[in-house]
Amino acid sequence: MTRRIHPLAAALLLVFLFSCGRDYREEMKAPIELFYRGQPYEAAQSLLPYVNKSGRDQLLFLMEAGYLLHAAEKYEDSNRVLLKAATMAKVKPISISKEVAALLTNQTMTNYRGEDFEKVLVHMYLGINYLMLDNADDAAVEFKAVNNELQKIKNEKGEARYKQNIMAKYLAAIAHELRADTTGDEYDREYAEVEYRQILQNRPDLAVARRDLASIRQRAGSGNGELVVVFQAGRAPIKVSRGRLMEDPGMKASLVVALGSQSLAAGVTAASVMTAITAAQNPIPRFQTRPNMVRCLRVSVGNRQVMTQNLENIEETAIRNLEDDYSRLRAKVAASIITKAVVSLGAGIAAQEVTRKLSDGNRGLSSLVGLLVGSGTGAALFATMRPDLRCWHTLPANLQLARVPLPPGTHCARLDFIGHYGTVVESRNVNFEINKNGKRFITIRTVQ
Repeated sequence: MTRRIHPLAAALLLVFLFSCGRDYREEMKAPIELFYRGQPYEAAQSLLPYVNKSGRDQLLFLMEAGYLLHAAEKYEDSNRVLLKAATMAKVKPISISKEVAALLTNQTMTNYRGEDFEKVLVHMYLGINYLMLDNADDAAVEFKAVNNELQKIKNEKGEARYKQNIMAKYLAAIAHELRADTTGDEYDREYAEVEYRQILQNRPDLAVARRDLASIRQRAGSGNGELVVVFQAGRAPIKVSRGRLMEDPGMKASLVVALGSQSLAAGVTAASVMTAITAAQNPIPRFQTRPNMVRCLRVSVGNRQVMTQNLENIEETAIRNLEDDYSRLRAKVAASIITKAVVSLGAGIAAQEVTRKLSDGNRGLSSLVGLLVGSGTGAALFATMRPDLRCWHTLPANLQLARVPLPPGTHCARLDFIGHYGTVVESRNVNFEINKNGKRFITIRTVQ
């Protein structure tokens, strides 16, 4: 005889299984520890089983492994991984109703789609990798893809949600300058000039862009080369829970407004609705910053000294990304939660009334229905609704750039890591070669 599982037991079993699954963040603890100990290649290798296995977290593992390989200076391997991530992470518009519906489930059991800024940064690192491989052509394509992807990210009015990525435009200009110096095609130099002008439209305070625009023709054909330092400082913020729905003043206010617009069924009260959602978690997370010791990098070569300029604040972009989402979705999320609670409470009361009439005093049957109704209208109603805390953990807090014009030959650069109070936290020397009309790219990352 086949025994059937009671619906309530099945629901509780699903909740139990969801809670017991190994979390992505748990899988990342060991690789991240290796990375912070200065072993990015070993960290990347530990992720290979996840990179090659399809699943709900595959995009995340691809981004993490791709970045770790970049940090390990395995640029070709990094690109193989990041190109796969770029294909999976293409920006695809999604309706607000679908976004809200997704938020009211256990999102950790769904495929990770990637935050908008994360999808854009996949192309950023592809471009940087190509520069490190002396492939200016493909680098230019990827930096252009950065701003193309940004243009696809629209708000509900169809307007672009983000400005252009200044770091990508700057590196695109440098890539086109390099192409012009290599091929003699002045179209590339004109393209670089356009990029510098657009940068200044977005950042009129950026004196270095004004200087580079003014000297672009002077640099052409001089025979001198250039050291280009890409400095990746600190650690990007990570997602954390906002806590319970009622703990956030903005969400609480939205819930009250949504409840006030509802027509309540007989027996359903505002108090019972608010009680039903008391323990529910806010489904929209927030980004929490992490401490970063180094503010910028001072690059000294001979008698030349240049400070890195912060051109892409990943920390600020990440926080704004989620706060924009929160402002955009909060009222609709609140309305959906209230509707779900009201419908459930109304259905429960109706079921109890029907059972009372049919049971004719059968307390056992009434108790069973009471149990089922209680499980649906209490905290268990929103048991699987929780914030998705998955995010790209290994990213830096910001991307900075320094350019040092130099004659051909062998050079030694002194790198001074400057803290937030102007003190030198650390120093190191880097030896490198500059070719005639060539550019030498160096990437530096700090994790403190």
